[in-house]
Amino acid sequence: MATQNKGPRGRLGRVPAVVYADLEKRAHDAGASSVSQYVSDLLCLHTGHNDLVRELNKQEVLPISA
Repeated sequence: MATQNKGPRGRLGRVPAVVYADLEKRAHDAGASSVSQYVSDLLCLHTGHNDLVRELNKQEVLPISA
């Protein structure tokens, strides 16, 4: 089964292993299809692009304090 095109994408750097391990657990707990999609959704929410969030339920994500 083909997946839907996600549109133009950029690349991000690598994160420390301990951070990636935390992201893996959080992505799994949130029901995300991958760590990459989970991080993408978090970044979309953080930058105010809620319309680009694909998987995360916006109510499940804690707000980022200033």
